[in-house]
Amino acid sequence: MTKDWSDKVVIVTGGAGGMGQAAAQRFAAAGAKTFIFGRTLKSLEATAVLSSNMIPVVCDVASSASIAGAMEVVLEAGAPDLLVHTAGINTADRFMAHKDPARIASEETWKRMLDINVLGVVNMIQAVVKPMADAGGGRIVVVSSTAGHGFDSYAGVPYTAGKWAVHGLLFTARAQLSAHGIVLSEYAPGEANTPLVDQRPVLPTEEHRSAMIQAEDCGETLFFMGSQAHSMSVIQLPVYQPFGGMPPEITAPWLAGMGL
Repeated sequence: MTKDWSDKVVIVTGGAGGMGQAAAQRFAAAGAKTFIFGRTLKSLEATAVLSSNMIPVVCDVASSASIAGAMEVVLEAGAPDLLVHTAGINTADRFMAHKDPARIASEETWKRMLDINVLGVVNMIQAVVKPMADAGGGRIVVVSSTAGHGFDSYAGVPYTAGKWAVHGLLFTARAQLSAHGIVLSEYAPGEANTPLVDQRPVLPTEEHRSAMIQAEDCGETLFFMGSQAHSMSVIQLPVYQPFGGMPPEITAPWLAGMGL
């Protein structure tokens, strides 16, 4: 396990908030030159002030041209030793059928979800593979979700479809990247109190939020995974959530949060 990240280069996508910010803080504190990727400079700069080891880089993971520009900045410091990919979105319109038409997922939502949550993973992996391989290898940790492993009442259809795609992508790509000296791992958290929660059609109560996995917990898990020399698949759940999703019989206050 790598404990000292001094003189190492780490990229964290979605680094301006939530679990990405928590992970970036953890690696920066361990000495890594940590490049935080995100779509707005203002939010990135607000995170970068937390550590002199964090460097903000504006990047849209859905755009290969944007990633290419961001990677030029990273490569000036050297090949990345680790990519932690947390970037992702969800929306309030997440149903295939609903009495409220505003909650039915639009065509635009489907396209954005797949562009960011699926192709964003593809784009970032492809961007770091060559420099990592040329430098002798590296590590990648991608955040998926328990929504990609089973039924999830909260996540919605577009998000769940995308996370199933990501899980299959990682499961298949692991051996291919291993042949190039790159260790690929998957982190699948259950309900986590991150900014994505604010996109739910029915917002959870404070009691519900406090029972979720917290962003700092996610950051610790991502640091542990990224520090391993071997591939890992980690599913992390809050104590109330069974693996495979949210069954209708779960107790209040969580039942009301489904918004069905």
